[in-house]
Amino acid sequence: MRAQGLPPDRKLRRRSEFQRVFDDGRRTHGRLFTAVAAPSPAATTRLGIVASRKLGGAVTRNRAKRLIREVFRTSDHRGRPLDLVIIPKNALLSADVEGLRREFQAVLRRCLSSL
Repeated sequence: MRAQGLPPDRKLRRRSEFQRVFDDGRRTHGRLFTAVAAPSPAATTRLGIVASRKLGGAVTRNRAKRLIREVFRTSDHRGRPLDLVIIPKNALLSADVEGLRREFQAVLRRCLSSL
């Protein structure tokens, strides 16, 4: 059985990668999360998630990160590759997956148009 996780080449992993996105990227605010996007030096769109303690305890933060990764993994990434950092808001925890998916696609379109 094949794993359903996000492959390592689709993740932002190092502090320097996150810092480059925060320094060079454009912020786009949504109802459920804030996205910071920068053009990617890699061939694919990569995801990083920053969930602070302000969001809640470890269980809550991990649930938010799992939801975001699942929506990213199953969504369509057409256009030029981006490095994308998602900062979840408290409203994300009460949203359904379809609402999160629609919000993600809308924010992704706005990110692509602003770069």
